[in-house]
Amino acid sequence: MHNIETKITGVKIYRNGAETVRRGQAELKGGTNHLRIAGMTQGTDADTVRLYFPAGITMSDIRFLNTLNQEPEEKESDRIRAEITALKQQIEVKELQISLWKENGSFVSRQEQNLQDIETYITKLPERLSTLHQEMAALQKDIKGLEKKLNEAVEDEACPLISVEVEAPADGVYDFEIHSHESESFWQPVYEIHTDAEGPLTMRVRARIFQNTGKDWENVNVSLLTGTPAAGGSMPVINPVYLSIYTPQPVRARANSNMMMGTMKAMAAPMMEEEAMDTMAMDDTVQLSRLETASAEVSSEETMTEYILPGTKTIPSDSEGTMADLQQFDLKADYVITAIPKMDIRAWLKASLSTKDLPAMVRGEASVYLSGIYAGKAYINPDLTKDTFDIALGQEEAVQLRRNEKQKKTSEALLKNQRTTEYTYELTITNSKTKEITVTVQDRIPVSRDKTIIVEPVQTDKAELDEEKGILTWKVKLEPKETRTLNLAYRVSWPKDKQIQETVSQNNRFCPVCGARVYNTRFCPECGSPVD
Repeated sequence: MHNIETKITGVKIYRNGAETVRRGQAELKGGTNHLRIAGMTQGTDADTVRLYFPAGITMSDIRFLNTLNQEPEEKESDRIRAEITALKQQIEVKELQISLWKENGSFVSRQEQNLQDIETYITKLPERLSTLHQEMAALQKDIKGLEKKLNEAVEDEACPLISVEVEAPADGVYDFEIHSHESESFWQPVYEIHTDAEGPLTMRVRARIFQNTGKDWENVNVSLLTGTPAAGGSMPVINPVYLSIYTPQPVRARANSNMMMGTMKAMAAPMMEEEAMDTMAMDDTVQLSRLETASAEVSSEETMTEYILPGTKTIPSDSEGTMADLQQFDLKADYVITAIPKMDIRAWLKASLSTKDLPAMVRGEASVYLSGIYAGKAYINPDLTKDTFDIALGQEEAVQLRRNEKQKKTSEALLKNQRTTEYTYELTITNSKTKEITVTVQDRIPVSRDKTIIVEPVQTDKAELDEEKGILTWKVKLEPKETRTLNLAYRVSWPKDKQIQETVSQNNRFCPVCGARVYNTRFCPECGSPVD
């Protein structure tokens, strides 16, 4: 019984796994037919296989077969191995012929030597050896081609077959389809942010598609689903909480290994850094445009979104991924130059977006392009409880900053039994651009958590003060080439027989599960665990 071959024609790829459609033709006789259908892969989930035949055909039995249990004479791999063996034997014969031609070319041991025969032999020897080497090279090439086919045959033979019995109403050739779930495929979202720092911000959603089934998907219809079948399999359950009196146990002098590991991971987590980039100039006489694939058709289902890619695609197996463009959004953005010279003497450009305008499914790292030039990476993970979300677009090189400590004076008041220190700083901002800009500058003064410690602003140059956090904010409008100086002074008083301990509140935290750095969000961007 021969195997009926099938060809994959369509895939719906989840974030993990895919729903595949294979098509084939079966020649059936009226009555009962026993079929063996090939084309499955090792990643095919047998429990999800569904057969579709034209109306009037019924199925009485279906099962999966392991092709490794077939009889040897039925295996394609054995036939190919026999061909390879035959070609290798031909090579051995030609190697022997070459050896004999070379040995016969020695006339030293011959008693009678005919000069004419020697000349004829010497003339024919190079031509004959060249022909034999060319024939051997052709045989080696054929062997390599057969070895590739052998590997494919071995992979095919390791894949299961579908054995099925169907009842046909009449003789004929019938089209059929096989739908099944494959585990060896997935796709990843790729985000791009494009802006000229003046108009709307453009966000592109792309996809990198992978499949490792061992067989290339050629000219197939592809759609991408934003979810995964397993996602709806387990809903959360709330359990009761019981209270009881706690009896403390004796303390053991032993370190908690899990806590130590979490601390070590947190200490080892890399700091995010911005890298400067060189730019390349191009002759502006030729206008070029970026090549992009057509955007996908978007269909929103109950639990996930489906992107239907236009036309057909070829997705090779075991590749670095196949790219596809999905969607593009133009978002209204407010562009702000922000500077915190106490922390960093560089200024930064950021885009402030309305959180409700952001696409719901966009979560992850995005490449940022300023006026078509790559500027770095930004992580998109908006807090939906806030009205706005800021995206860092890169360093604003046209703004120079300087922060100098002008004075630090400490004095004591004997009658009040207090010690007082006054701090004075000078902040300088320069606009090197040829146009007017507004820079948001921030600094801070300490916040007292003890009533015996008194913090008094002395000079803030009309900055807005967040008294709870001690954050000062100036909005500085600068003319082209203008330099502006801001003055900051404050004093701290405390009992002179006490010492002040300074604790800095960190916005950046570390995930207690994987140790990744978490920036201004309640959930870890790497593993999704909640972060207190």
